[in-house]
Amino acid sequence: MTNALTKKALLSLLAASAVAIATPTLAQDYGRHHGGGYGQGYNGGWNGGGLNGEQARLAQRIDRAAYNGRISRREAQSLRAQLDDYQRLEWRYRRDGLSNWERRDLQNRLDRIERNLREERRDRDGRRW
Repeated sequence: MTNALTKKALLSLLAASAVAIATPTLAQDYGRHHGGGYGQGYNGGWNGGGLNGEQARLAQRIDRAAYNGRISRREAQSLRAQLDDYQRLEWRYRRDGLSNWERRDLQNRLDRIERNLREERRDRDGRRW
């Protein structure tokens, strides 16, 4: 029993570490493509790390909800798959710099995944208590 818990904890820690390491690299756009200028910070005043930070927090919330039994294993897998899809899309968008539409699209997708997590936590699918 404790061996399985240790493995789960290590996997969660490894996933969080991987996201933390990748976040600074993904956030470097520096406003080259969309009007960054003086006084606006990197990328025209939009902090690309915000989406990455939000994505990392959402991944941790999914892991924590699965670990605590608030969502089932199947629900957690589905939510993680949605985050994986989000990551692939974000990578495609960031290759040429993010437009305002792409930023909004990414934010809407993260919001949708967060809503799905809330809904999964409220229902009782696959859980006993």
